[in-house]
Amino acid sequence: MPQPWSEEKDWIVLVEFLPRHNAEDRAVVTEAIGHMLAYAQMTDTRMVALLGDPEADAYELLFSFNSPKNKAEFLHLLRTSEVTSTEDELILIPDQDEINAARPIASVLPEEVFREVILIATMLTSGQTGSLQ
Repeated sequence: MPQPWSEEKDWIVLVEFLPRHNAEDRAVVTEAIGHMLAYAQMTDTRMVALLGDPEADAYELLFSFNSPKNKAEFLHLLRTSEVTSTEDELILIPDQDEINAARPIASVLPEEVFREVILIATMLTSGQTGSLQ
């Protein structure tokens, strides 16, 4: 069954690693994904995900843009944050098979990671500051 986003045209994909056996690295990446979700919400950008390589704990995060302005703002937020600073060569274009296979992040990310991601994004979009426990 085709996904509602399968016909959208302007996409990027970022690959993030959520190592199961390294809690510190996993927490850093979880925070970055939370920021990405907040940026997506702030710029009316769709965010879906795909398990890239289960052996490497790699996740593909796909973002679809409804306007060049929103894409530019999303990329600006991504590049200028210490948490999500990404080099241009790591911002890829997914192929149609990846887009078709992608699912909502809640059904792809590990449950505990998803809960933290939502918490971080909510805090960022609501203007709250402070550290997470």
